[in-house]
Amino acid sequence: MKVFFPNWRAERWVDLKKNPLIKPPGEIVPGSVIGDPQVILPGEYDEYWHMFAWSKGKIYHLKSQDGIHWRYLEALPFKGGLSYIYRENDVWYLFYTKYGANSYTEICLRESVDLMSWSREHVLLKPELSWEIEGRCKQVRNPCLIKIDNIYRLYYSGGTIWLEDCGYEEPKYISFAEAEDIYGPYKRHGKPILKPNPSIPYRNFGAGALKVYKWRGEYIGFNNGIYKDRYGRSRSAICLLASLNGIEWIDAPYNPIIKPGRGWKKALVYQLDAKFIENEKILLYYNARNGWREGIECIGYSILEMKVSELPMSLRLNC
Repeated sequence: MKVFFPNWRAERWVDLKKNPLIKPPGEIVPGSVIGDPQVILPGEYDEYWHMFAWSKGKIYHLKSQDGIHWRYLEALPFKGGLSYIYRENDVWYLFYTKYGANSYTEICLRESVDLMSWSREHVLLKPELSWEIEGRCKQVRNPCLIKIDNIYRLYYSGGTIWLEDCGYEEPKYISFAEAEDIYGPYKRHGKPILKPNPSIPYRNFGAGALKVYKWRGEYIGFNNGIYKDRYGRSRSAICLLASLNGIEWIDAPYNPIIKPGRGWKKALVYQLDAKFIENEKILLYYNARNGWREGIECIGYSILEMKVSELPMSLRLNC
């Protein structure tokens, strides 16, 4: 399978000097987290930047005038985490992971027209297949929705691996389900499309999660695979993938594009939202962790300046 990879090598991504931009809400203690950012650009809802991110079993709404300086507005009035925001016909759909006892999770959906009042909860997927319930925790999580013609495709992670040095689980597999209506019912693909691979250094332990975008008639994906480094420590890095059909994926030969470094992202680099700004640059918002078992997770972003030859035919499927 031949696919096109844009030249988005690691050296072209520049971390903002002000990183991290967002710290966890409330009192920050070992293990505090703010993660999985979802960003709404000015002009998509109003003149401000908006973000949804999760912490301590809640989804928080944040607001900004410039995409750099953020303030917390409120926690949404329901439990949730690991979300994805999708817009269609001026309705905002919030896909999110809902946690239950023993770290059991399912994927749910609510909608809003004003980002403040949300509809009742609809459960879309529960862990049922053998690989979805594999591991210490039974989970489906990390939703990402795209629309292909008249079909909604919901990417999600399932099954878990345990990070002993961190004291929590991460996803082992990635797959998808499809429906003709955004509320379902969703028919599962049935098997993983990404899974651990010993021959891929940055996904040798778990698949992590995937965000998918349309690019020049193909699909690109940003994947934070879970891996063990040469010292046996748990790691995660953002890698670029490409596909002709959004099902069979190939890793870019220059991966990873953003990996653990120093300071706020010393240990693991996690999930993200890629924002394409006026055909000029890509802002990649992501959360990262500064340590292992008692690490703190914050949100920052990295910038890639676009070249004319890289301009997409379609920036994002839900725009």
